[in-house]
Amino acid sequence: MEIDYIALFVSDVARSLVFYRDVLGFRFEKPAKPDGVEGYSGKLKIGIYDRVWLTKLFGDRGEQPMSGNPFLLSMTVDNLDRVYQEICERQATIPINVISPPTMMSWGQRILFLSDPDDNILEIVQSSQSNSS
Repeated sequence: MEIDYIALFVSDVARSLVFYRDVLGFRFEKPAKPDGVEGYSGKLKIGIYDRVWLTKLFGDRGEQPMSGNPFLLSMTVDNLDRVYQEICERQATIPINVISPPTMMSWGQRILFLSDPDDNILEIVQSSQSNSS
């Protein structure tokens, strides 16, 4: 078994599309609809859907209030410093919440933490194959 699809339920599809496409570089080949859009991060398919889909999928359970998402999306890159610099350059036109700049963690990984427009936590990890400190 392997994960081949991730669905994010967001408060503003267009805003999240800009973040995931223009900040993180995910590919979206079709235009977004008001209630969602699907694209790719590498080979992994990702869907960004308006939260109205929660009630469509889960009925009354989907109407429960959402506050704080226990969710972390992790990505690996070859050059964390370059990615961080690109993200910082994009902050001039797109608001980006960097939680922590690239930091060496106690377990030996360099990680950049940021959040998406709905405050989902994202981590970008320096590939262990290329350590650029």
